[in-house]
Amino acid sequence: MRFGIVVTTIYGGDFINEYYNHFLACSDVEQIHFYVVGDLSTPDGCREQVEKYTKQGLPWYYLNPDQQNEFLKPFPKLAAEIPWQTDNRRNVGFLMAYRDHCDVIIAIDDDNYPQKDWQFLGGHSTVGQEVSLLTAVGYNGWFNSCSMMDVQCPSLGSGETVYARGFPYQRRYTACSQIDTEISTGIVAVNAGLWSGDPDVDAATRLVTRCVAKEKFTTDYLLAPNTLMPINTQNTGIIREAIPAYYYVKMGHPVGGMKLDRFGDIFSGFFVQKCVQSVGHRIKVGSPVVEHRRSPHNLYKDLWHELAGMVVLDDMLSLLEEPLPPTKSYEEAALTLAGKLRVWTHKQNGFLWDDSLRAYFDNVADNMLLWVDTCRQLDS
Repeated sequence: MRFGIVVTTIYGGDFINEYYNHFLACSDVEQIHFYVVGDLSTPDGCREQVEKYTKQGLPWYYLNPDQQNEFLKPFPKLAAEIPWQTDNRRNVGFLMAYRDHCDVIIAIDDDNYPQKDWQFLGGHSTVGQEVSLLTAVGYNGWFNSCSMMDVQCPSLGSGETVYARGFPYQRRYTACSQIDTEISTGIVAVNAGLWSGDPDVDAATRLVTRCVAKEKFTTDYLLAPNTLMPINTQNTGIIREAIPAYYYVKMGHPVGGMKLDRFGDIFSGFFVQKCVQSVGHRIKVGSPVVEHRRSPHNLYKDLWHELAGMVVLDDMLSLLEEPLPPTKSYEEAALTLAGKLRVWTHKQNGFLWDDSLRAYFDNVADNMLLWVDTCRQLDS
């Protein structure tokens, strides 16, 4: 099995050495293709970190701006929709890993670090395999993955319930942690690994709780077929055939005096889930656990960037909770979803919704079509 790890960074790349040492200790080095997607401001030290291993003959790649531009030349329309100085550049890494026929493509952030107690590839190796596990059913069609963590909130005390970034506020109930005692079986298309240390919660939660977390689960779960949860790009493995449905949504649109941001992975995570359900595959949640050593953030700025996404996501429930018709391929599912997204967009009115925001989601639907077409060209 060939694994492709994709990350984008504007920092020096200290995480790279820790992944190498982890893979070396687990005898996994030969299975890894590592794609570090640079940006215009990424320091040379990051390239040097990667090239240290490239010179050993490993397929570890630092993708500088010129290399990315060269790769995207056959896809000029899509290239114009992948802005610099944003984490949207990770789309280039996804496409390269797809081109290189990586069986499992794993998204990480540059502040995620492997842990010796959790074999990184071991957790993601179930992607593409049929497994039998207990079923996470949640409540009202939503499961809270943070319920699998021991969360401490210094400002509130222990035992508080927090929810992952992107969990709709209208669907937050403590019962969203429910697990069915029945075993279910399915092919894993997406593996959502978890995070210790600084959990991936939204800025509003961070400001109120200052929460920290460590894992408390002893087994992975399969998400029930029609249950949803936020899936980010921290420690998430995707089966290759699902990549045509895994376009990372472009952010940065101005709306209501704010900027729609920090939801690119959340939208793409929900969209691929809809397609996984349509194809009849399953989502696994749990291992591996990475340590989240969060990069410096201004929480008030994060909150300003996230507020519009919170509003839009609650408006999007009608789209997310309506199952797609059964399909035979991820391409077909993604095309169907793009059409439904466009119809939903033009029905939206009220707070924040104007012609500009509707045009933005029209553009998202257009880009989903471009993404599918690009994957087709890479397959050919």
